[in-house]
Amino acid sequence: MSCGPISLAAYELALEQIMECTWDITLYKDTLTAYNSIAIPNNLPPLSENSLWIQSTLDQINASLARLENNLKLHTTNCIKDGIRSSYQELGGHYRKVGDLANAHRAYTKAREQATTALHAAQLSLASLDLALDAQNFKLAQSHAAKAQGALDTLVGSLELNKAAKSIKPGPPSSSHISATLGKPDGMDATEKDIERWTERVNLVNALTSLAMGDFGRAMRHFLKVGREAGEKSDHEELLATGHDIGIYVTLCGLAYLDRQSLKDGLMDKMEMRWVLDSEPQLRRILNLFRENKYGEVFSYLEACMERAIGQYFRSFTAARLSRACLVFGWSMEELEGRLARCIRGGQLAGCKLDLAEGVLRARQKTGRQSVVQEVLLSAGRIEREQKGALGRLSLIGADLLVRESHEPAERG
Repeated sequence: MSCGPISLAAYELALEQIMECTWDITLYKDTLTAYNSIAIPNNLPPLSENSLWIQSTLDQINASLARLENNLKLHTTNCIKDGIRSSYQELGGHYRKVGDLANAHRAYTKAREQATTALHAAQLSLASLDLALDAQNFKLAQSHAAKAQGALDTLVGSLELNKAAKSIKPGPPSSSHISATLGKPDGMDATEKDIERWTERVNLVNALTSLAMGDFGRAMRHFLKVGREAGEKSDHEELLATGHDIGIYVTLCGLAYLDRQSLKDGLMDKMEMRWVLDSEPQLRRILNLFRENKYGEVFSYLEACMERAIGQYFRSFTAARLSRACLVFGWSMEELEGRLARCIRGGQLAGCKLDLAEGVLRARQKTGRQSVVQEVLLSAGRIEREQKGALGRLSLIGADLLVRESHEPAERG
């Protein structure tokens, strides 16, 4: 599959992020191979491996692993429970940075066994949850989400008890309140905002994993628990979905799962959906049409969404294999060919050519000569208009005629 400059630029940014934020040498090499597999067929210079970064990264990996294993051995020998937890947690972070998800998950699991507070348990469950998402193990992600939610519920109860105690008699904070928070150093307190943000993330993970496994009812219920702040990226967490994405997901899940009356009571009239429907009026339109049995218009909206998705996918490539696109969209070859033909006729893929013999959709690219000729013609047209205007003005001056500009007032005689 041949790709345009935008994909190569995306790979370059990915390589920069990998080198800056991770020690994942395997991911770096795979990304570099993907870049060169696109650049070479397009007669572009390939990128070579940064051997200096690879060697320095290997040295850092070995030094860090030796230090962390030594700390773990020391804390295990001294039977320091919190030290053992902290060592396993740091070891899990190390393995994740290296890209070894299996060992990272094993380390986080052992760290959770040594957790002494609800906050530690929540922190480690959320870390394991992110690993499961990276591995696309949705069942495991739901399991860790349930553990994280249980720990967060316990943490909320502890926070309320602390509030009640402070309102009765001021005093030093309890030992359970002084702990590590996700993305914060040890010794900083968890706030209600932190707990709310983590709860939003757990609900969003439950919704997305249920959607991936086809459980639309469960996905819709969890999407409705997610507030609008869930679509905002924080400093320490990966953005899973924007507010616009959440609105589309919950609408489509509702259409797939609810009947007409339940659609009104359980979705359209819910306060949790108000902000989504107000910000995306086309979603409200689709729900109203579905309730009113105007299925033809609903299908036309969904068809437009599919055509837009097809256009976004194929416009990224100068030549795309149809067999690969069938896997992406989940369609048969005959269905994909029919949809591509309609998109080309409708203008969504204007300038593209469907090569059925090769099984490729090609974008008609202008050659350098065509671009130069087009620019010359545009420049010639502009010069011609300017010269005609100048000649017309000279003719008026030669005839002793004065042309006032439109904003000048006319003289009264």
